[in-house]
Amino acid sequence: IEITETEKLYVEQVNILGNDITQENVIRDALEVDEGDPFNELLHAKSLNNLKAKNIFKTVESDVLDGSDLNKKIININVVEKPTGEIMLGAGVGSSGGTIGFSVSENNFMGQGIKLSTSLRITEDTIRGNFTTTTPNYKYSGKSLTTNIQSDVVDKMADSGYEATKTGFSLGTSVEQYEDLFFTPQFSTYYEHLVTDVTASDNLKKQAGDYFETAFSYNIDYDKRNQTWQTSEGFRSKFTQSIPLVSDNWAILNGYDYTKWIDFDNDLITKIDFYGRAKNSLTGDDVRVSERLHIPSKKLKGFVSHSIGPVDADDYIGGNFATAFNFSTTIPMLLESIETADIKFFLDAANLWGVDYDESLGQSSYIRSSIGISANIFTAIGPLSMTIAQPITKVDTDKTETFSFRLGTSF
Repeated sequence: IEITETEKLYVEQVNILGNDITQENVIRDALEVDEGDPFNELLHAKSLNNLKAKNIFKTVESDVLDGSDLNKKIININVVEKPTGEIMLGAGVGSSGGTIGFSVSENNFMGQGIKLSTSLRITEDTIRGNFTTTTPNYKYSGKSLTTNIQSDVVDKMADSGYEATKTGFSLGTSVEQYEDLFFTPQFSTYYEHLVTDVTASDNLKKQAGDYFETAFSYNIDYDKRNQTWQTSEGFRSKFTQSIPLVSDNWAILNGYDYTKWIDFDNDLITKIDFYGRAKNSLTGDDVRVSERLHIPSKKLKGFVSHSIGPVDADDYIGGNFATAFNFSTTIPMLLESIETADIKFFLDAANLWGVDYDESLGQSSYIRSSIGISANIFTAIGPLSMTIAQPITKVDTDKTETFSFRLGTSF
């Protein structure tokens, strides 16, 4: 074994070409190797992947040329911009009617890399809307700034005898504390108005009133993915906690997420994901019905969101504990014939249980599972995402959703 020192190369100049709308600093902020740094091919490849992950360029290419000296290199980065605004319309069809959703987003507002998004989701008894902004490298601090304004209205007077209105906002940031270790703190403030009528259960009647809550939440994210865009190998481990600072309920949230990517011969990419959450009151009180846990729709496809788990007076009240397992893999034989599609086979399993105010309701603990195919297809008018799922295990009270889609267009 012969160990020798390789020739040291340095970046003499980085030229950005093709950015007619995007400001140059947005591109340079994503570079791992800049002018004056030692040239590293791996870090240079990571820089290009960071730019692709922004989803504001159609193509990102580079040329590495000889500089003024033998040990210097000139990097030319060529980008082709694309429309970064998007309008999406989504719908789902299942065993108990349908759902509809609408969203508008912009990934490169004013050419500054600022992300804006607003969404509206309507079901039979729920209206949820929010507006979110994310500013990367806020005031050149190297940290992002995220703000969110949200309003939810849940009207279940006819079925369960209550109506809840929740409005508030949150403010957060993200910091790479150490290499690949990110700390994401957030402060949130919400006001909720919960009313009941004579048909509501006794436990719900006790929760009626006005609530004001301010909480501090944070994520500790250990990100060892090989690349953020089209990840094929590595893992991501994240711990989540939300602590009430000013509250009438004092419910604390603890959660953990783990995702592993495995690449088999650069052709078959498998993703395994674990999701777990627990929410309980620090003072021993009952967790408010609007604060209880539900399984996110992307963690359990084939079922209507907020329509599984413990049921009280025909109302899906959520649980104190939630867990989910997801397995997905690409289907190479289909990808070879459809170049503009990303098609995956998936297997989902989840459970939602625990009712602090009535232990008998918690006996509905049962593993729900589904199997199916999801596809992301780039059509002439915009991206099309659809899911076909078949529930494997369920209970009679669950609402299923065998088909869902989202169709968008760019501007």
